[in-house]
Amino acid sequence: MRAALPLMFDATHRCDGGGLTRLVCVARRLAVTVGVVATLVLAFASEPVHAGDLTVSYVTVEKSASFVSERRYAGKVVASRHSALGFKRGGEIAEVLVDLGDEVEAGDVLARLDARATRARLEEARANTALAEANVAAASAEWQLAHNKERRFRRLKDDGHVAEHAYDEAALALAADQARLGVARANLASAKAALQGVEVALAEARVVAPFAGIVQQRSVDEGAQVNPGQTVLRLVERDRREAHVGVPNEVAASLAGRAETMRLHWDGRTVEAELRTVLPELDPTTRTRTAVLDVADQFLPLGAVVELMVEQAVSEAGFWLPLGALTAADRGLWAVYVINDENLIERRLVDVLHTEADRVFARGTLSENDRVVDTGVQRVVPGQLVDPLGALARAN
Repeated sequence: MRAALPLMFDATHRCDGGGLTRLVCVARRLAVTVGVVATLVLAFASEPVHAGDLTVSYVTVEKSASFVSERRYAGKVVASRHSALGFKRGGEIAEVLVDLGDEVEAGDVLARLDARATRARLEEARANTALAEANVAAASAEWQLAHNKERRFRRLKDDGHVAEHAYDEAALALAADQARLGVARANLASAKAALQGVEVALAEARVVAPFAGIVQQRSVDEGAQVNPGQTVLRLVERDRREAHVGVPNEVAASLAGRAETMRLHWDGRTVEAELRTVLPELDPTTRTRTAVLDVADQFLPLGAVVELMVEQAVSEAGFWLPLGALTAADRGLWAVYVINDENLIERRLVDVLHTEADRVFARGTLSENDRVVDTGVQRVVPGQLVDPLGALARAN
């Protein structure tokens, strides 16, 4: 490759003698050494530098007027309906028919109070109602008899066969029987109302499931004394679930009125949900509005924290760049390396606007169709001559 350098001096030669003779010998050997080094440098500098020594891959960038940003907002899965159940009347609990986690249907009896006294009052109310009905029947018969008598006496009076005072007595008897019939009917209505009241009291001695659901909480057991309205059981709906997600007001405004399918992310899975509504009030703590979504898949556990994925178009011009094309720069900026028309490396500063899994959207000192080094940016420096390899060449 290179010719061997001639031997310029005898390496075994020794500078003997003393004084000036020895000093001159050393100076000559130093001069010879400098000459050899200079010869080596010139020999290496005369060799050509080949442009193909370093091959780099690149992508050709295109300018975009906007980009779509996917934002995520946290929320919680809740039951569409959940109720704290209790008795309307106080008393002693006779039995609790369900336990934690039990599934119930609408109308199922879940718990009962000790209702023996109420049942006794129910029997009494039924007896009073029966008595009132009998009194109405008797009063009605007496009224009918008095009514028939009054009609006969009226015809006889018109024919002149009875005295006037006899007819007056028949008419007054009819009015008295009419009044007694009215009293009997009023007593019957009162007895029926009392009976209905006792029946309501007996019904209120039970806790009934208002909808199909799952028992989430059981607060009392048999023998416990409870007050009216005290929570005994907590029931959550089984078949319908929804997600409540807090979103910024500007996002809520864009979602309002849009009946569409959206995506929820939980535990590495993506599920679909229908946007039902966006509540109008801002949360005083988070300053967000609540988006309510109906969740079709019931495998999501109640209380699970989910993320709502919302795509938003951002009107900002820039370029999509591979994540591997970025290198750190000063003042919080990033830089990329561009291959110019002479295949020399140039450094360009960019500002990252949006980041995804394997690419970024950035703006900066780039132009349409620039060739940006996409991998191995640590191997190149500005001004370096490279051999470009585009995406099509790499694929082949």
